[in-house]
Amino acid sequence: MREKFMKFLLAICFYVLQPMLWVGVVRAYLIHTNRVKRERRIFNSAIYEDFYEGRHFVRNGLMIGVIFSVVFGSLLMTSLQWLILYEGLCLIALILIPWQFLGVTLIGAAGILSLLLPQMTQFNFIEKWFVNMGISSHQVNPVNYLAILAVVIFATGLFVRANAGRFDSPAISRNKRNNKVAVYPFNELTIFPLLLLLPGDWFKIGLGFLPVFQINHHSFVILIVPILIGLKLTVRKSTPREFFRNLGKLMMLVAGLGILMVIGAAFNHKLVLPAMIFLMICYYGVILIVKHRDRKQQFEYSEVMDGIRIIGIQPGTPAAKMNLSVGDVILTVNDIQVSNDDQFYRALSTSPTYCRFKVRDRHDQLKMTESAIFKNSPHEIGVKTYTQSVE
Repeated sequence: MREKFMKFLLAICFYVLQPMLWVGVVRAYLIHTNRVKRERRIFNSAIYEDFYEGRHFVRNGLMIGVIFSVVFGSLLMTSLQWLILYEGLCLIALILIPWQFLGVTLIGAAGILSLLLPQMTQFNFIEKWFVNMGISSHQVNPVNYLAILAVVIFATGLFVRANAGRFDSPAISRNKRNNKVAVYPFNELTIFPLLLLLPGDWFKIGLGFLPVFQINHHSFVILIVPILIGLKLTVRKSTPREFFRNLGKLMMLVAGLGILMVIGAAFNHKLVLPAMIFLMICYYGVILIVKHRDRKQQFEYSEVMDGIRIIGIQPGTPAAKMNLSVGDVILTVNDIQVSNDDQFYRALSTSPTYCRFKVRDRHDQLKMTESAIFKNSPHEIGVKTYTQSVE
């Protein structure tokens, strides 16, 4: 019993020591520092100083990993060949492609390569290397590759729905008329631990310290595999939170379609490869659809002449308590009409401890909102506007 427990701890250590995991941690930190630099470049001060990208990386990674490992841990099997291809592709993507996360593509590519390598003469050297190592993908039902792809698409939808659009960190762009407009990029990732079964023959010889189990007279090793998910996408006209919640929902619907394909492919393995390609097309298709809908909207987070457009709200400030949203236009402050930064802060100074805004929202509806402000500190109201931009 003690020996099995030690082997299980070693299996966990196998996950923790994966280079892919730590490269992902570094990438999450670099995403945070680049965002803070962008906010400071635009406003001279960051909107969100806290490392929420790291918080999401750890919290969501563990939550998704536990849920999916419990639900699918005894059902999903993969080959060592797939694992090597997948982790190699992830390391290359994380190190060499810093502007994009390709989590779903990498999962799909690893599965497709595992299926096609024996038939691709131009990559015979890779297949020979695996054969010389005693590694084969033929021991695994190919339906597992399709199932893992569907699981990762569903996990990506959950991650996007839970986190994207919660923190409105703007970047400044230009529209067709060359006017400044705010856009809202989402750029986060996590790596979650997924419990997978691998045929254990190779591990008995190569990595004997890992726990090997007998199931129906076949030996399997249980590995905790790091799985990369994430998304980089910019909202230009929609409400960011609504945009990403809708996108996350569509991703999960695509994953549901994938589960139906898994059931069909279980009866005919020849359907696995076209099903994987079709599922990836559907995944990126829903991304293109929501991006198209975003571009077709009439609204823009642009500068206005009759007020001050809010393009950022700093948390923990009076503005964060005033029922304001990015895209709102402040028309009056303390019943004084404002159209630039100087007028805005002069109007705030007329009442050093209290402010009252008349605001027009993105749907042209008027609302009144008010709050106490930091005594004698109207500049700390927490509203970020174009007139504060240094770009």
